[in-house]
Amino acid sequence: MEQFLSDISLIRDGLLDATANLWAPLTETVATMPTWALAAAGAGALALVAVLVLGGRRLRGGERLDRPEPTLRAQSAADDSPTPPPMDPVPLPDTPEIQGLADLLAARGLEGQARDGRLRSFAGELDDLRARLGTVSAGSAAAAKLLNEARGAIASGDIVRGTNLLVRAAEEEDTTGHKHAWTADVHGRAAALTRLVAGDLMSARGDAEEAATLYGLAAEAAPDDDRELRVECLARLGALAHGREDYQAARRHFTAALDVLEAAQAGAHPDLGGILNNLGLACDLAGDARSAEQYYQRALTADEAAWGDDHLNVAAVLNNLGLHYRRRGKTQAAEPLFRRAVAIKEKRLMPGDASLALSQVNLAAALRALGREEDAQDLERKAGLPPPEPEAAETDSETGAGEEGPVEPPPDPDADGIPEETYGDIADPDGRPVSAG
Repeated sequence: MEQFLSDISLIRDGLLDATANLWAPLTETVATMPTWALAAAGAGALALVAVLVLGGRRLRGGERLDRPEPTLRAQSAADDSPTPPPMDPVPLPDTPEIQGLADLLAARGLEGQARDGRLRSFAGELDDLRARLGTVSAGSAAAAKLLNEARGAIASGDIVRGTNLLVRAAEEEDTTGHKHAWTADVHGRAAALTRLVAGDLMSARGDAEEAATLYGLAAEAAPDDDRELRVECLARLGALAHGREDYQAARRHFTAALDVLEAAQAGAHPDLGGILNNLGLACDLAGDARSAEQYYQRALTADEAAWGDDHLNVAAVLNNLGLHYRRRGKTQAAEPLFRRAVAIKEKRLMPGDASLALSQVNLAAALRALGREEDAQDLERKAGLPPPEPEAAETDSETGAGEEGPVEPPPDPDADGIPEETYGDIADPDGRPVSAG
């Protein structure tokens, strides 16, 4: 107790030094407060910090992996069959943050669809990024100054400077946490969240290696009792490894995230389905088909329990599992999974939506393999595709934002070439697809 009161006195002295030139009346009041009153006020402040940090951020540990969208067969000029018009992309917001990242990507030579996709992903994350920075409670005056400068730099479009300031703020939190052991968890959580945001900014800039370093440090800084934050950091690491096609590393990170959830007995956690799906995909791409199927099946059960039978997250799992079967020549098992995914998306999405079209083409490919050519062509027309030319080969493809890659089966059912449905960044609880990451 004496050590606790001593620490409170140190905090009081720090407050006096920091506010002496700004709020003299407040300084005099604090100076005359008894130590026990300061202790009570400190406890209340810590409780408020915990509410802000834990309640103010949206947990995204179960985000699905992001992959390039497939290129569908081009609409032929002679084909005048009526098809649903494609949905126009939502215009990018005209903000300094978006423009700042656009300039940065252009300076690095990233143009065209790759640049546009990166910007759209960042735009989807921007509100969450701002919210997270707003919930980080600095443990010292120096860290608070760095955080405020980082927020201002990011808001003005200076992404590089904002990222660097966040890294420095996290280092300051580390230092402060080591000085005061009883508040180490508060500082550790702030350091982890700050590095998570900095890692997201690095990822948006295309610096995957530095982003991975920050995510790893964030996972280490996360307090032991904040399992969800640790899961999110590990999931980010898995997504980056997946993007580098290092599927063994992705498997390790997703397995570690799953271990954290299972240790907490979080069987109904909304992140569980996403982690299981991503782990299944990592196993699939690493060549462990048996484990992949088991994780996909567990993911389907978890997402149905967490989101309901007709949620878009469930549709993504169904497509993953369906493509897993299709790659191995089990079209009879894949067809009802694709059909159910199409039914969910027809209920939840507008006609012409790219996600719905991809599911329709996946189902069409399965029906064609089963000899149901007319049904297959009907689905392809709904998806906006022309009838296939005789003996024309399909283009292999993969998907993004949790969508599937439509392909024709190879002559050898066990041959490579059918890409897996990727469980792209989760359609999270508010329904907005996000990128990882």
